[in-house]
Amino acid sequence: MRFLLRLGGALALAQLPAAGAEVVRIGTLPGLRYDVSAFSVRPGTEVEVIFSNSDEMLHNFVIVKPGTRMEVVQASIDLGAGAAERDFVPPSPNVMWAMKVVPSGQSSTLKFTAPKALGEYPYVCTFPGHGIIMFGAMIVTPNPQPPVMTPKEMPAAMPAMDHSAHMAMNRAIVQRFFMAQAGPASIAVQLPGGYSYCWDAGAGRFRYAWKGTLGDHPDRTVAKIIGDVYYREENAGFPLRVGPDPTIEPKVVEFKGYTLDAQGVPEFEQTIDGVTVYERVDIKDGRIMRRFRTNGTALWFSVPAENQERFNATGTKQGDFYKFTGNAAKEFTVIYTPLAK
Repeated sequence: MRFLLRLGGALALAQLPAAGAEVVRIGTLPGLRYDVSAFSVRPGTEVEVIFSNSDEMLHNFVIVKPGTRMEVVQASIDLGAGAAERDFVPPSPNVMWAMKVVPSGQSSTLKFTAPKALGEYPYVCTFPGHGIIMFGAMIVTPNPQPPVMTPKEMPAAMPAMDHSAHMAMNRAIVQRFFMAQAGPASIAVQLPGGYSYCWDAGAGRFRYAWKGTLGDHPDRTVAKIIGDVYYREENAGFPLRVGPDPTIEPKVVEFKGYTLDAQGVPEFEQTIDGVTVYERVDIKDGRIMRRFRTNGTALWFSVPAENQERFNATGTKQGDFYKFTGNAAKEFTVIYTPLAK
């Protein structure tokens, strides 16, 4: 489910902080991330959080009681059709302070008095699907430290999640890991139905799929795959090509981030030689369905010779490539079907 928020007018620019207030500035990074993963304040002090949204998506900023982040995230999903009118903030007693949705390119300020009780108070974006991975922590302590900045090039691994709980909700799980045979900025996606895949944000491409999940990942070592990898995309160079000659690989591929639908399934955004391409991956009974969206620029998809009989697509087959032009290039699907055992 996708939501449309109608904005009656631009949000006001952030005001100057009050005298003596503790000012915290937080922005966004690609891939549904705040650029500050943790900040600390003294108990009972006045705090002003200035949130600037440089992302293309809508985001908000909600501080919740310790240990209640996922409860609030699920409550925001359950709001349904009336979510936009509430700025996607559920009427939960676990919500302590909340900022209205901040459009792309705008800022807003949240003012509050820090709790007197010491502890870790999560902050989270409650736009549907975002809060599973877009969150941080406000730490109330008598000895504040400088903010912890989120790494831009190599995001930290996600903490261990209760996978069974997410699967019971029929939701995908998206986590950032070091993955074997992929770049350091890898994204592991576990889909409802028992299949998973690796998407390499550093290279801007799908890498491999397996039936199974991921093991616990307590540190930054390579993530352990539980299950068998049955498809790898590694022998045909970068799969998407722009321009009249499909044998020429792209010169510049740039990952921009991703959005999540109501079930937590990501759609990745990247530019390929200046052309914006969106990709979503679904897997059912082993069939890998890759859905692409573009502005209609002609594109090619390369198919390795050893997989010719396993691929089909909505485009025109020409040699080792599928070609997509005109309306067919605006939205197309490439499907990989594993051989029957």
